[in-house]
Amino acid sequence: MKVLVIGATGLVGSRLLHRAEDLGHEIVGTYCHRAYGEGRRLDLGNPEEVQHCVEAVRPNLVFLAGGLPGADYCEDHPEESQAINVAGAEHTARAAAACGARLVFFSSDFIFDGSRGPYGEEDSPGPLNVYGKSKLAAEQRIQDVFSDFLIIRTTVVFGWNRTSLNFAMQVWQRLSTGQPFSVASDQWGNPTLVDYLVEATLRLVQMDATGVFNVVGKDRLPRHEFARALAKAMALDADLIVPTPTTALGQRAPRPLQAGLKTDKLRAALGTVPLTLDESLSRFRRAWRVDTHVAPAPRFVGGEAEQVRRQILDQVERYYQLSQVQTPFQPFKTRIPYAGRVHDEREMLNLIECALDFWLTLGRYGELFERKLKASLGCRDFVLVNSGSNANLCAVMSLMSPQVDRPLRPGDEVITPALTFATTLTPIVHSGLVPVFVDCELGTYNVDPVQVEQAISSKVRAMMIPHTLGNPFSLDVLCELARQHDLFLVEDTCDGLGGTFDGRPLGTFGDLGTLSFYPAHQITMGEGGAVIVNRPHLARIVRSVRDWGRDCWCATGESNTCGKRFGWQLGDLPAGYDHKYIFSNWGYNLKPTDLQAAIGVAQADRLPEFVEARRRNFDRLYNALVPLQDHLLLPRWDPRAQPSWFGFPITVSGKVSRAELVRWLEDANIETRMVFAGNILRQPAYRNIVHRVQGTLENSDRVMRDTFFIGVYPGLTEEMLNFVAERFRNFFRQRT
Repeated sequence: MKVLVIGATGLVGSRLLHRAEDLGHEIVGTYCHRAYGEGRRLDLGNPEEVQHCVEAVRPNLVFLAGGLPGADYCEDHPEESQAINVAGAEHTARAAAACGARLVFFSSDFIFDGSRGPYGEEDSPGPLNVYGKSKLAAEQRIQDVFSDFLIIRTTVVFGWNRTSLNFAMQVWQRLSTGQPFSVASDQWGNPTLVDYLVEATLRLVQMDATGVFNVVGKDRLPRHEFARALAKAMALDADLIVPTPTTALGQRAPRPLQAGLKTDKLRAALGTVPLTLDESLSRFRRAWRVDTHVAPAPRFVGGEAEQVRRQILDQVERYYQLSQVQTPFQPFKTRIPYAGRVHDEREMLNLIECALDFWLTLGRYGELFERKLKASLGCRDFVLVNSGSNANLCAVMSLMSPQVDRPLRPGDEVITPALTFATTLTPIVHSGLVPVFVDCELGTYNVDPVQVEQAISSKVRAMMIPHTLGNPFSLDVLCELARQHDLFLVEDTCDGLGGTFDGRPLGTFGDLGTLSFYPAHQITMGEGGAVIVNRPHLARIVRSVRDWGRDCWCATGESNTCGKRFGWQLGDLPAGYDHKYIFSNWGYNLKPTDLQAAIGVAQADRLPEFVEARRRNFDRLYNALVPLQDHLLLPRWDPRAQPSWFGFPITVSGKVSRAELVRWLEDANIETRMVFAGNILRQPAYRNIVHRVQGTLENSDRVMRDTFFIGVYPGLTEEMLNFVAERFRNFFRQRT
């Protein structure tokens, strides 16, 4: 469906834009004063612009969320209010009707006089101010044009949005600077979380509902009580809220005092009650924490128990300091691992604090970890799972979801390298998809982009490609091939967190990316992984696959986030079936524990230092081994790439035996590893799978025979790296 959101930079419009994108609709948004992205500029007061915009977009559905929202501003500018709020609504309605689009218009409880609220849809209006009169006039003109209109009346809409002047942001701005805030004590209304308003509206649209609907929060209360509740939700001083009668506030436009709206009609349509204020504030607080980077608070126990908690944490810190005795490096005796965990007291403190809360499933640390990495990568969503292997499984299953437009189906082909790790391939095979194997390039050990292009056929629907050992593959070429041939692209970034290509983080190019937090990788949770989501409509699907396949998107420990837990009718289920037990996808429980996430939170803060150490160690080894290039093929990479190296790959050449060189290194306690499975078709488990091969795979066979890698992880010291380099030199000195 093609959707036009008029007023896409406002509080309601921006949420509509993102939510409709999440549902997979094609979205066009408009703005007037504050430009954004690919939005179209539109002046609602200009009828020619309105007609041209609607004719150019040709939408199936128009949301009219724009206009002049301020009651006091409209009171001072009645002509502008008439031109935009009234005439603009009429122009939009006529243009939408001309192209056969449905129209959804957002109105207000200000169309009533506030003498006997709350009001139902059938109550007679009587606005007191210019704003309310303009909204009522707009409703009437839309009804003159449409017989199947949908008008949404709402009130006291709030949400976390720094560019908005909604009431919640006014409370934040005043109280966060320590200023008292005088708030009306005699103005009543229903605080309405913008997310609920948007979700309920979209539900009505999906039901083909027509007419007038009140969409507001369940609880009706005075404005000053709502302000106090907001202050507490944002950890601000609620005593700075000063209850004040409207007559003392000096507001230029008269306000309806006993306002607010009834929701009987909405409840009957949706089969559920609206969100309570507590439920709304819980969701609001989550968005506030994400944007302000405030960590969720630990469970408060108080009293002597809190003192004991503090003593335990102090002793943990002391234990770490006493236990970390650095032993001097001894050549041949000290093990030089290819990888390993690097941590300090911060990881241990987080782990113990989480254990003391005894919140064992995913919780506050998981939430904090997800938003840290989401902000770092700049991706649409970041979904924590319990391993990199299951991140790959989750990615493949998400692209096979019935909620995806043209999902993958068993028998579809997926291009992937023959030189790979087992769990990059296994989800493809296990899902009934057919892997199409391409060869690698020597030196980069990534897929050969020429062979990828040659492998594309009418049956190919996706590519699942790893950044081998953290070395970025040819993202420009493969992204363009994905675009040209309408292919899904999954970046297996398990080895490459922190790397970039042309300045952009790895994992953010494909539809989905995957990560591993096994101890060998750039940061660790012990076990763990994540799916990087870069396409809006995939975000909810990935979380559903991770969370048993449930249609419900409530966070762990929460219920009724959507406000209609018993109001859904999906599939062949009876109407009102509990949303927490509606399954829209095949899924598993792929969540890690909060104990793991607690370690990840501390590790995430250290990612830049870890990546820099890996690059530094890689450079030391590379410079030390350059003189041996007659015997060794050293790694190479695209000049636009800044790899976050997982390891240092080496291919022996000439008459050198890999087995002999590896044994020489291992005898000196220098750990080595093969480049994963080599040509995986030669592995016992995969010899008889259904597949197709492009080319000869000769390089993959060469890597299986002649290539290995050594470590560059941050735990390696300069002494260790010097010893590694000297050991290589001695090997070739003896042979010459």
